Amino acid sequence: MLDPTDLALTMAKQIVLGLDKQDRTPERLREIAKQASEMLNASVGPVSVDTVARHLESEFEVWVPQAIVVSDPGDHEPWLDKRRRDIEFAYWSRYSTLLQKGWKSSAVEALDQTTDQILDLMENPNRSGSWKTYGMVYGQVQSGKTANYTGLICKAVDAGYQVVVVLTSQHESLRHQTQERLDREFLGFNTKFTRDPDAESSKKIGVGALGLKSPAATCQAVTTRDSDFTAAQFQGSAVNVPETRILVVAKKNARILNNLKAWLGNFAELQSDGSRLIINTPLLLIDDEADYASVDTKRPTNGRTQSDPDHDPTAINKAIRGLLELFEKRVYLAYTATPFANIFISNSTNHPELGEDLFPRSFMVALEPPSNYCGPEVVFGLEDPAAAEIREPLPIIREVDDYNVWLPDAHPKSFKPQVPLPSSLVEALDAFVLSTAVRRVRGRDHDTAGGHSTMLVHVTRYTEVQAAVARQIEQHLQEMADSWGDYGQSGVATRERLKNLWETDFTPTYSTLASRDDVSAMVGPPVSWASVQQAIPQVLEDAAAGVRRINGSAADVLDYQSTTPITVVAVGGDKLSRGLTLEGLSVSYYLRASRMYDTLLQMGRWFGYRPGYLDATRLYTTQDLVSYYVHITRANRELMDLTSAVAKAGDKPKHVGMRVLDGVGNLRVTAAAKMRSTASMSVSFSATRAETLVIRTDKRALTRNNARLEELLEQISSMPAVPDQQVNGAGRGFFRQSVPAQVVLNFLEGFDVSPRVLTANPENLVAYIRAQMSKDELLRWTVAVTAGSSATRLTSHSVDIPLVQRKPISSRVRDGEFEVGVLVSPAHEELGLSPDTVQRALERTAEEFKKSGKGKAPARASGESLRMLRDPTEGLLLIYPIDPVASGVEVPKEGIPAIGYAVVFPHSTQAEKVRYRVNEVFLEGLLKAVEEDEDEEQ
Repeated sequence: MLDPTDLALTMAKQIVLGLDKQDRTPERLREIAKQASEMLNASVGPVSVDTVARHLESEFEVWVPQAIVVSDPGDHEPWLDKRRRDIEFAYWSRYSTLLQKGWKSSAVEALDQTTDQILDLMENPNRSGSWKTYGMVYGQVQSGKTANYTGLICKAVDAGYQVVVVLTSQHESLRHQTQERLDREFLGFNTKFTRDPDAESSKKIGVGALGLKSPAATCQAVTTRDSDFTAAQFQGSAVNVPETRILVVAKKNARILNNLKAWLGNFAELQSDGSRLIINTPLLLIDDEADYASVDTKRPTNGRTQSDPDHDPTAINKAIRGLLELFEKRVYLAYTATPFANIFISNSTNHPELGEDLFPRSFMVALEPPSNYCGPEVVFGLEDPAAAEIREPLPIIREVDDYNVWLPDAHPKSFKPQVPLPSSLVEALDAFVLSTAVRRVRGRDHDTAGGHSTMLVHVTRYTEVQAAVARQIEQHLQEMADSWGDYGQSGVATRERLKNLWETDFTPTYSTLASRDDVSAMVGPPVSWASVQQAIPQVLEDAAAGVRRINGSAADVLDYQSTTPITVVAVGGDKLSRGLTLEGLSVSYYLRASRMYDTLLQMGRWFGYRPGYLDATRLYTTQDLVSYYVHITRANRELMDLTSAVAKAGDKPKHVGMRVLDGVGNLRVTAAAKMRSTASMSVSFSATRAETLVIRTDKRALTRNNARLEELLEQISSMPAVPDQQVNGAGRGFFRQSVPAQVVLNFLEGFDVSPRVLTANPENLVAYIRAQMSKDELLRWTVAVTAGSSATRLTSHSVDIPLVQRKPISSRVRDGEFEVGVLVSPAHEELGLSPDTVQRALERTAEEFKKSGKGKAPARASGESLRMLRDPTEGLLLIYPIDPVASGVEVPKEGIPAIGYAVVFPHSTQAEKVRYRVNEVFLEGLLKAVEEDEDEEQ
């Protein structure tokens, strides 16, 4: 019999699941806990309200925003609600039960809702006739996309889809990992021993070992953990596709896919037009990492818009499309964290034999990550729309600049890394030892990574060089292990080095993160040096024995299914960069740079879930990579926001015209060959904020920009101050209103900005402002010189305010400039608005949060809501005089502020444009692109 407290908790959870997410406040959860406890106290036994309330808060502390959906229904009709009662969701029931053992109830609930949405966007498998669906699901790296498509597969097979093909990357280790996961979470048996769930040799695992009712319609595995598809294995096989449901997990390899098509072709029927089709057998093809290898990088059109009938697509793209064309009823569903290449696929291509290209013309689904996801926006301290204050970067990034002698950026594949290891890599290995020791001391109750601990080392794409690096690391760790108990010079040095890193890095980092409300839930309990020190010897032994090469030519594998937790230092390249899950990833040492948005984002294996050990994670990387990642993250955030805007407008995928910020310096959106269907064009500044997130600090810029500020202050000092009731929460500063537009133009025209500042470049802003002035907009401005808390002050023209401090992404000044994660304080966008307008903006924001499923009410109105309600005749100029020294930045001359600015534009129905990278839907044509080879391991 269940414990009374467990019964009360079960009852309370069901009540909470019936509430809107916005209503799941701690106060409401306690009321429900009390209600459930009182009901059972009389009939079953005493129940602790505090215990039930605490468990409820833990279960529902994670909130998951609703998926964003853009669709083109065509002749598609929603069908799931009509058929729901007739479907026995046996596969889904098993999977959701398994998830509840490790997931929060709110996360399982969100997955259930999202997979229902996607399944309903696909066709009803019982629909008669020929039909096809092309969709895409995208979300953050390591945020749970595999769980999403696993849940979708379960429901799709329950509903009647008969053939499921999952395409992984081109590496066997990634295919193996995906097969292994689907064995546990969908099939329920180990395909290492059999393909048939009913065979006597079937070994039940995962969902199959729960003791639940088996699905009535079993699914056979065509591929196994150890074997991709081979036609020879199925010669004379009793498998009959129309009668048997099958799962195929295959690499993106043209030969394998063509062999799969040839085997499936045995079940096709000859049609009147001479083609062969598999009839009445719905196919679900899931293309994991769909931006990789699947995109046709050849030019698919002839001239500007016409499809070229003689076009010969790339081999893998051709194989995928050929496989789809074999089925009368089929769904192609792309999954990716980096959809840039996919939204640039031509939506007008129609090959005479292969049909349409893989553009997601039916629907796009954007998955916002859960609240417990530690993504790049959190790591780098970028803007949080729900926050009342600026969010600081996490103190877990360590910049690396000492590796060029050991391993130069440009090196041949035969290069031999020098000795000794660079100090930064030695420190990273020390950090991994300490991190693993901390997690072992805390135990599994505070760490849900199964006890596994992994370090990623990605410094080169060449496999021979990777092997040499792995040998050096293994030797170094073995020497540390051998010397730990030695009282000679080596042992003393090792112990002192680790203790010093503990005291100067791990201890202060723990204190900082444990005190932050936004991430403290991801931090484990404090541990002492004495307890960590006791755990170190075994950690050193395990780490030295756990160095693995993970690349296309190495035989090493990562066995995270082992019942014994493993400690691994994974040295590799592309395999580590894309798709491969690294359990318990704690420390990353990352030097290799790509110049494409999508490749860089995929390389971000260190983003994800770090429950109970965020304080023990570290990222060692270069200043360039940090800067690139910050820019990409902003571009990805903009892409997500734009998808949301398109969804609200009711537009279709083929009309999306997604805007993606073009590159910074050498950074590209995606490989140029994938952008055949793209070009640059203009889009609007309406309801946007343009800010200089890269701040100049060279002597010329400091002098020139401070002179501009002096001139501005002289011009506006006698103008009317912003009334107190319109200052709202902006705090101190020098605020003026009714400033003529020409004064703002004068300030901007002479301002010296970094060449890395794109949209906030004065030339773009001035052109837009002048264009809007001709339409009687942006004629009057509120100008604010903001104040901070620095001991150094700005004194000029009756202005006497402390300078602002902003946490730089890097403390190093490069090329006379530094970059910040956030410039604008959230309250500053309220300047110049009436309290009534601010309140309406807050209500609008709260409504948006409720619709999107965000779990906490906003502390302030979002910038977007404020901009939508600002008068189109009025602009807002925010000036930030930053104290670089107090911000931790070295500059040539102290005491002079480094100036940043932000220009806030109201919503306009007649706005002019700025240039972005967009897809062909906006252009109705294609422009030339320069070929760029994709990086591959050699």
